Amino acid sequence: MQKDQIAEVLTRFPSLAELTSEEWQEEGISITTVPANFTIDEGEFLENAPLILDGLVRIFKLSSDGREVTLYRLTAGECCPLIASSILGETVYEASACVEKPSLVLNVPTKIYKKWIEKHQDFRQYIFQSFARRLIIMSNLIDDINFKSIRVRISEYLIEHTSAENDTLAITHDLLAIELGTAREVISRTLKKMEKEGLLRVARGQITDIKRSRLPTDE
Repeated sequence: MQKDQIAEVLTRFPSLAELTSEEWQEEGISITTVPANFTIDEGEFLENAPLILDGLVRIFKLSSDGREVTLYRLTAGECCPLIASSILGETVYEASACVEKPSLVLNVPTKIYKKWIEKHQDFRQYIFQSFARRLIIMSNLIDDINFKSIRVRISEYLIEHTSAENDTLAITHDLLAIELGTAREVISRTLKKMEKEGLLRVARGQITDIKRSRLPTDE
């Protein structure tokens, strides 16, 4: 690792500031660009722990019937706690990951990654905080799936991803189903009903004329 590379990593992961120059030069540590659509499949044993320096990665689960459920996304300065869990527990990866935008990644061999966690308190605390944040996100996702109607979940998603100035969202029914962890048919049927109620309009690859103030958020 060159000095300028280390400096770049530290801007994203200041918790690694305790590492010595010798630790940065250990064999296998590298920065790579990962192309869009690169995937890590559930059930894989990981050889490296990726730390995201730039880009966007989606973490998801695949059900037995082939449906995808998005758990969360990773951006610059983040790592996947489920990857950390599989490395620390020496188990297979319990989710799948897909690179949505070309991403710059610090790859750390698993043995070195475990050593960093054991030796450096700041990095260990960062990993534990990542666990806590993602646990809350996944807990909220479970609550949403179990206790909220699909109408409300669609409404909340549309409100979150639009604004008063922009009432159009470019998204397919397939992608919306993946985001909300349900079937495409359920999304299409619900959107059709909402369109009849005058809450929105459905077009190819997008949802337009979204009446944000009228969308149901509690029913």
